[in-house]
Amino acid sequence: MKNIISLFALLLLFACNRGSQVVETPENFDATQVTSIMKNPGSISKESIAEIAGTDATKIKVYIENFSPDITKRAVLFSWPTGDEKTIKAIDGKTLTVEGYNSLGLGFLTKTNKEAFQKKFESNASIQEEINRITKDETLDADLAISEAKHLAANAKTQQFEKLGNIAELAYWETPVNALHVFAKGISFTVTSNFTNEQVSKEKAIEFTQFIFNQPLKSSK
Repeated sequence: MKNIISLFALLLLFACNRGSQVVETPENFDATQVTSIMKNPGSISKESIAEIAGTDATKIKVYIENFSPDITKRAVLFSWPTGDEKTIKAIDGKTLTVEGYNSLGLGFLTKTNKEAFQKKFESNASIQEEINRITKDETLDADLAISEAKHLAANAKTQQFEKLGNIAELAYWETPVNALHVFAKGISFTVTSNFTNEQVSKEKAIEFTQFIFNQPLKSSK
């Protein structure tokens, strides 16, 4: 009987390990492995993205959001049609049929430390601090500041963060937006993922993070 219980426990442990993805931070990881993609998305092949996405490379389109020289304000998006259609309602009340898309994205690169990163996703105080910062920022239009503060407060009611200790040094999976926030070697970045469901999106975001870590270091010359 004891042997049967032990065998069952081993099988259960094996099943759990198979279901959990582990992404270790490489010893030589450097921020340039992230910035090189954000500066030049063409530096990685569409075939590589297609392999993660499970689609045809010819279907993938690349978009850069914000061409600011400040790399921390940039984001890149790899998007492709799913072949499905979905119905949405326009502002005027009309119903529109649009083509469905999946995507993987990368952005929000920031220098930080582990403590600050953890506080950002585990403490409501960080949200209040951001609201306070926006409302006190004299460079922002007053109406815009109020709108941003309201958006943050409303978003905080639906946001959920799952701590993932097996991804890099630390990571958080955010729903309902399906974003993986990653901390490694003094920087944080965010991988966005839009697939058929939340679980697939999470798995693909983790796979894309591993891909980023596997990118070769760029020469400093």
